[in-house]
Amino acid sequence: MSGITTDGSVSIYSQIYDQLNKNEETHVPFGLILEIRKKIDKPINGFMLYLVVKNDSWDKAIRIDGGQHLHQVELKAGNNSGFPTLDSKSKCLFTNVEWNTNNSNTILTFVKPKFLGIWITDFVLEITPAQRELFNNRELYAYWSDDDIFYKDNIDNKIKKDQIESGYVSFLG
Repeated sequence: MSGITTDGSVSIYSQIYDQLNKNEETHVPFGLILEIRKKIDKPINGFMLYLVVKNDSWDKAIRIDGGQHLHQVELKAGNNSGFPTLDSKSKCLFTNVEWNTNNSNTILTFVKPKFLGIWITDFVLEITPAQRELFNNRELYAYWSDDDIFYKDNIDNKIKKDQIESGYVSFLG
């Protein structure tokens, strides 16, 4: 576990980490690191979601269901998509995920291409209305590379908000 801060992010991250790794079905896969960060300056009814992928990695995507949108939306970044970070080591896309008003679950599906470019589900994070407090007004960073070392063993490769020049995606029609 990483990301020690003074604003309580560690305890929140610990709760989420314990929940995600409680059994083999929900275990966070190789090469993916989820990190919850401090509360954001401008409160929203939800959280900010950042997909950060090593710039030479195959494309990765997060599909968002059950948020404020009536249909599934997708963030995609990697060697063929996304916006480069200022250090040019990663590519990034981000958006705000607002809670829906009907109290249904918000589902983040992490997908990646496999043989012949067929996209497969690598991991699913389902946020129930009871768990919203853990994410509300925070930043969720999904660091994803083809190897387990790039983000895990080198804290300098984990970007911060001020290293992102562009990449915000608004899904509002």
